[in-house]
Parts: sequence; C-alpha cells; structure tokens
Amino acid sequence: MQDHTNVLHINTSHSWGGLELYTINLIKKIHESGKPTALYCIPGSKIAKEAEKIGIKIFYAHKQARISLKDIFNLIRIIKKYKYNIVHTHTRHDVWLVSLTLFFCKNVKQIFSLYMSAPSKKSLIHRLIYGQVSAIASSSELLNENIKVNYPVKPEQIYLLRYGRDLNKFNKTSHDAEVLRKKWNTNKDDIVVATMCRLDPAKGVKEIAEAILHLKPEIKSKVKIWIMGEPTLLQTSPDGLPIYEPKAYELYKWLEEFVSLPNVENRIQLIPFQSDYIPFLNAMDIFVLGTYEETYSLSVIDAMSMGLPVIGTNTGGTPEQVKHLERGILIPPKSPIDIANAITQYIENPKLICEHGANAKIWALNEHNWDKKLNNLNNIYNEVWRNK
Repeated sequence: MQDHTNVLHINTSHSWGGLELYTINLIKKIHESGKPTALYCIPGSKIAKEAEKIGIKIFYAHKQARISLKDIFNLIRIIKKYKYNIVHTHTRHDVWLVSLTLFFCKNVKQIFSLYMSAPSKKSLIHRLIYGQVSAIASSSELLNENIKVNYPVKPEQIYLLRYGRDLNKFNKTSHDAEVLRKKWNTNKDDIVVATMCRLDPAKGVKEIAEAILHLKPEIKSKVKIWIMGEPTLLQTSPDGLPIYEPKAYELYKWLEEFVSLPNVENRIQLIPFQSDYIPFLNAMDIFVLGTYEETYSLSVIDAMSMGLPVIGTNTGGTPEQVKHLERGILIPPKSPIDIANAITQYIENPKLICEHGANAKIWALNEHNWDKKLNNLNNIYNEVWRNK
C-alpha cells in the first residue's frame, strides 16, 4: 500500500512522565523506520530537548493552552507550508488546539492517542472539538470501551493500538544485577521487590513502603524494596531548578523520613529517576504497581518484558495486563497489608515468581513489539486518510 501521509505530532506538555517519554520514543521509532515526521512542542521542555537529540524537524509552540490564538495561527502556517495531512495529538490540551486549527485547514485529519482516563466529553463544546478528531487510539481494551460510552465519536473511529517497546533490550544478566545491587545497598541474595513511577500519592507509593511493616520477620529479612522515581515535575525554573507538584514533593519528604525509621530496618532503598532503567529491571525480582487507578502502565509492560511477575491493583486497565495468578497477583488498591500478603505469597512459593514471570514475558513479546505497533499505526494513518 502506497503511503501518502505526512504526519505532524503535537505534544505541548511541560512535564516529563510516561506520556511524554512514550511520545518521544514513538517519534524516534517512526524516524528510524525512514518515515518523515515532525514535532510541535514547547521550547525548553524536556520533550523538546529529547527531540533535538533525535534530529527530527521541530516547530516550537508559544504555550500550552486549550485556546492560544498565536499557536492556532502558527499551526495553520506550518500545516499549509509543509503540507501535513495528518496531525497526531498526544494530550487533551492539544486536541483543543488542533481541532480549532483544523477549522481553517480542510482535508487535514487528526488522530488522538489517549493514554489515560476517558471522562465524559458529551457537552456541545466537546462535540464541536471532537468533531475534528478522525480517530482515537489507545493501548487498552477497557479504555476503548470507556471512549465508546463517553466520547462523541463513532465506534469505528476507535482503535486498539498497543504500546511498542524495545523488547530485545530486556535480557537478564546475573553479573550486572549483582554489581548494580551492590551500588544500591542491596545484597545479591535479597529478593528485590520494586516499583518504578512518579512519586505521586495516587501511584500508591506510600502503601508500597508501608507494606514492609506488615511482613513477618522471616520474610522481611529476605526482602529489599526499591522505590524508584522522583516527584511529579510541574516545570523547570528559569535557572534550571525543578519545580515539583506540592503533594508529590510532600510524599517524597515523607519517604525520606520513613525509610530511616528503626522498624524499617534498612529494607527500603530510594532510587532517583533513571533514564536508563533497564539495568534496574534486570536487578529486580518482583515488580509492584500500587496505583489507585491506572489506565495501562508502561512500567508494567517493561517489567513483564524483563520476565518479572507483577503485583498490581485490581483497578482500571491493570487486570488486562496482569492476569491474576497467571502473570502476577492482583490486589485491592490502598492496602499495604495486601501488598505484603502478595509479597509473602511469592517468597513462600518461589516457583510462582518464575512461572508468572515467564508468562508475563511471553505476553509482552506478543502484544508490545515495535514492528507490530508501527505497522498498525501506519495502517490507521492510511485508513483515516483514505476516508477523507
């Protein structure tokens, strides 16, 4: 099939989390496949800096806002000058911006990648805005069902598009794991139970830490909990210092105090955000996702790609990823005791760690390889363009 699409990606987020990281990884993979692509983003943002490293065409936005006349006129000029016929948006703010822009750019299609929740968008203004969206894609079957109910789009406009991951990078090597564990105050024989996320209260990080207090002494002595991440970044100050979301920063300070308590017994290790996180996954034994409500977790995919079983909360799209007692153990959210019980179940039945981890890796390989993702995405681009 001949490809007639010319795609401009839009992500005007100031933040740097899973959504932004995935956007830039997607653009990088498209670029590496030989298909021209470009990004519209905020100058000085982390996503802009990462895009500059890739060497793709970048256009700079004036600000992140649902309605920005400067950005609307800027996008109209860019779309017409460079003849973009597909605009791929990655945040809800950008949907508004692009939809208003497309009232002045006929025969240009918008595809929106929805990564999180799908609250109701049935008001008159939402019908107007989402009337300019030709397709919505998500990685989650549950999220797509919610889109059908809550968004003013037709079922045939909704696509399941699994995340792509570099699965060939996720290989276990015991020597490297031992070296990294030593660096982070962890014995080679410890069972490393880890989470990897933004340090946000809704991620259930506090409950993961408190689980250590509910382990029997003989289990506790075998476990090391790694909490890996940093508080939610709001923006960077003019002098380059991070400005964190207040509640997230408060949680971080609580964690610093908690891990030093005598009854924690040095069984928790705080690790800052790591851009090269795969070596850390290699050194883990069990992954925990304690989030109160997660649509579809990238960190869970990565953990499964490394062959780790996952303790996850029985909410949102997590059960779709973590099939109970097949790829991991599902527990209620907000429950340190249930996290502790799941850890205990694995420690007392070590074969389960291997069985669930092996099943998880097979599932990740089948569902989340990049070749499949890029092929499916390109099919969506072309199908939307053909239906103009």
